[in-house]
Amino acid sequence: MRLAIAAALLLLANVALAGTKTLAMRGGWEAFGGTTNTGNQELCGISSDRDGRYFGVKRFGGNKTVTIQLGDNRWRLDNGTKQQLEMVFDARAPWRATANAFHFDDGDAGLEFNIKVEELGNFMREFLQSRKLEIRFPGGSLATWALDVSSAGSVAEEFKRCDGALR
Repeated sequence: MRLAIAAALLLLANVALAGTKTLAMRGGWEAFGGTTNTGNQELCGISSDRDGRYFGVKRFGGNKTVTIQLGDNRWRLDNGTKQQLEMVFDARAPWRATANAFHFDDGDAGLEFNIKVEELGNFMREFLQSRKLEIRFPGGSLATWALDVSSAGSVAEEFKRCDGALR
C-alpha cells in the first residue's frame, strides 16, 4: 500500500512539473511558459483562442526555429496535408509559408509552420505594431480570416522575458 501511495505521489509530482503556466492574460491574449507535456523541453509562447480560432507563437528552448500554429474548429484537414498560407499584418508585406496540417489534443484541426529564430524579432515587431492580422489561403481551399492583434502587446513583455530565459 505504501509503495502504491509513493508511486502515485511521484507521478503527481512529475505531472506538476510538466506543462505550462499563464504568465499574463489580457485583451484575449495569453503569454505562457514552462515545459512541453513530456517535460523535457522549455517553451514560451503567446496565443489567442477566440470564436473557435486559435493563433499561437511558440518558442522551444534549444530550437533554431519558432513555431506558428493556427487552428479553426470548422476545418477538416488530414494530418500531414500541406497548405500554402499568407499572413499579412495591417498593410505590410505578407509572410508566406507552407504549413503542415495536424490535430490539437482537443481534436480540432490545425496548421503549423516554422520561422527561423533570427526572424523572430522582425516577426514580433510587425505583430506588436499592428492592429489586424489577415490569414489568407491561396487557392481558396480555406476561408480567409482576420484576427485583432491590437491588444497582443499587453502580454508581449512576459513572452519576451520568458524567451530571454530559454536555454
